[in-house]
Amino acid sequence: MRKTVFFAFVTALVIVGGLQAQALPPRLEFRHQGLRIETTPVRNHVEVSSIMTLLGGEAAFSASAGVWALSLGDHLVQLAPDRRLVLVDGKLTEVQDAPISSPGGIAVRLGFLDDYILAPFGFHLETIVGGYSIVPGVSSGKPVTIRPAAADFSATTTLVLSLDRKIEASVEARPGGGVVVLMPGSGPRIESANRLRSRRVRSVVSGPGRIEVDLSPGVGLISWNVLTGPNRIVMELGTVPPTPTPAPIIVQQVTRSGPRPIVIDPGHGGPDTGAIGASGLTEKALTLVIARRLAQALRNAGHPVRLTRDGDGGRALTDRAAVANRLDARVFVSLHANASTVASVHGAETYYMSLDDRASDEAAQSTADLENRAGGSFVQESSALELILWDMAQSEVLNESARLALRVQTRLNALLGLKDRGVKQAPFVVLTGATMPAVLVEVGFLSNAKEREQLASPEHQQALADAIALGIGDFLVGR
Repeated sequence: MRKTVFFAFVTALVIVGGLQAQALPPRLEFRHQGLRIETTPVRNHVEVSSIMTLLGGEAAFSASAGVWALSLGDHLVQLAPDRRLVLVDGKLTEVQDAPISSPGGIAVRLGFLDDYILAPFGFHLETIVGGYSIVPGVSSGKPVTIRPAAADFSATTTLVLSLDRKIEASVEARPGGGVVVLMPGSGPRIESANRLRSRRVRSVVSGPGRIEVDLSPGVGLISWNVLTGPNRIVMELGTVPPTPTPAPIIVQQVTRSGPRPIVIDPGHGGPDTGAIGASGLTEKALTLVIARRLAQALRNAGHPVRLTRDGDGGRALTDRAAVANRLDARVFVSLHANASTVASVHGAETYYMSLDDRASDEAAQSTADLENRAGGSFVQESSALELILWDMAQSEVLNESARLALRVQTRLNALLGLKDRGVKQAPFVVLTGATMPAVLVEVGFLSNAKEREQLASPEHQQALADAIALGIGDFLVGR
């Protein structure tokens, strides 16, 4: 049930909004271009076939698929009784209230009719005495398709609403819980082939000119921002103190005093040493040294930089991407050093996130498994599948991650003459949840005697930092 309910019969000026909950009279009239029909609502739903007849469209049922196809002009809507997934002009959308079976075949609530049947055909409902008039135009403005995705971190959740076009929007916290995203002049439609999975976000549903976000008890809005490239609304959600009175909750939009930073993540830290070479060189110490050198090289090139750690402190894997999200970073680069049971294996390699739970090859999967064991908190926080669903929703960012990985790996190969172990994909936890291009760089193998000696050299560390900085710079040109 939507939280916002508009009682359409109060005034003819009220546009159909929260119609799902409205109790319908025994008989209801619909008018369109001088024609009229009277229908008998079925359990507070309206027969679809009679509306399509009034519009001059077609409602056809496929017995083999159990799906109704509604067509008018060049537009097609496909839906089925008791299913919350609707195909609107080829785009899969998840709705709040599923259609139901009816004597006429299939029936829907008024809000469903307005948002998912009439709007694609270029119409909307206006109230008249005793019923509704179907008139040209979409009541809530130009449609905008929204794909929600959430990534749970240890203390917060990042909720991203990916948009198919740029819009004006604002985000408000609701007294007593929940969040509303206001989109004046837009008709939001939720596209969700995969169910939203989050322990803090219960649901994301659309209404005319708005999105309603239902949160778990005690969870509230911390910050928000509307971003472009790609177009999206990013919200940080977490534990908030209870409000003593029902006064409006004001949450500030995230603003920066300067340009977006590059976030560098030195892998491991604290009690988590990572790989350890025969000489005693630890992965956590090596990545921190290279990260500091990389940060300076980037600053020398005019880029603002932040590190997820600037000392020997530990941080949960999923919290590292959360830092980059809160800072609205341009790119996120996690630094690591590899290890293998085969001592001859050597070379640098660059990874970006896999779209499923499989890696490019067995070696890549082994590397991901090794790095994912760091911190020990991953299993309690999220399953790998839930985190991968996030990345599927962030496919445009994933494409950018692939480009960033290629630029970095190319510079490592050219400047250092390293064995090209290539750009690979693997399900790295530390990359999951990043809302910007994100890569993981394995700078070499501590298990290889010659490479271990190189990695301990300040000159080689600086060369690595310079190469990675140049790769990042190549990627950012023109962005």
